[in-house]
Amino acid sequence: MFSLKPLLIGLSLVTLSSSAFALTTSEQRDYDRLASGDLTEIKQAAQSIVANNNANPEVLDVLAEFVAQNYLNAPEYQLDTIAWACRALGETGNPRYRDLLSAIVESDAHKKVRKYAKKSLRILPSTQVTQYVAGTIDLASIRTTPKTVGSSLTGEDKTLFDIASGNLIEIKMLAQKYTATGIPSQKVGDTLAEYFAQYYKTGQQHQYDTLAWICKGLATDKNGRYKTLIEDAEENSPIRAVRKHCPDDIDGKGPYYQAGTIDLTSIASKLQ
Repeated sequence: MFSLKPLLIGLSLVTLSSSAFALTTSEQRDYDRLASGDLTEIKQAAQSIVANNNANPEVLDVLAEFVAQNYLNAPEYQLDTIAWACRALGETGNPRYRDLLSAIVESDAHKKVRKYAKKSLRILPSTQVTQYVAGTIDLASIRTTPKTVGSSLTGEDKTLFDIASGNLIEIKMLAQKYTATGIPSQKVGDTLAEYFAQYYKTGQQHQYDTLAWICKGLATDKNGRYKTLIEDAEENSPIRAVRKHCPDDIDGKGPYYQAGTIDLTSIASKLQ
């Protein structure tokens, strides 16, 4: 399912701690959200894990512990968060969480939780690996985790950081906003365009909807700066959602944005 799966499954054979592996910016954000103990943050972390294919067991073990502690007697207000968590544990493709999901399916948990656990269980491979054991992570002890990288940013800096670091949930919301209101600055537009340029031919399924919204957002530029990029995507992207939502005729005489002009890695490193 994912190209990194064999590596991650191998990593899951060892005992994990909060310092076992270096986390990417996206993984650190998810870890901090999970460690916060806040239901809204935990749900956002689960959604981010699904959207970004974050499959690092160091992060997922924290999510698994939250599920293990709460799935059986969850109050109504927790159900949606736990359902998202079950979905995330399955979509990683890591069989480390198979026993936990099996226990949920066979339990007296709410039918919504059991439904998503069952769906996730079906897509996990049967590979024999060390299973996550409830109680391995002490959630109370990790709630002193530092704030997420980039969390202190505001305004345009936060926007640029979210795009450059590949935060799919934020990128999609930004693109939807720009589709309605227009792009706020050329700097933001160019950064969004560079992300689009890097993925409109090679993006994975979890990126399709976001890429389609980006194309619609870029098309609102009143000067047609992204004309050639959008038209190439409309003609040559293998992603149907992108071809469908990228207009094939945009006004604008240039200068046009050239892919590669913006260094996303440099922006993310500078702002983190």
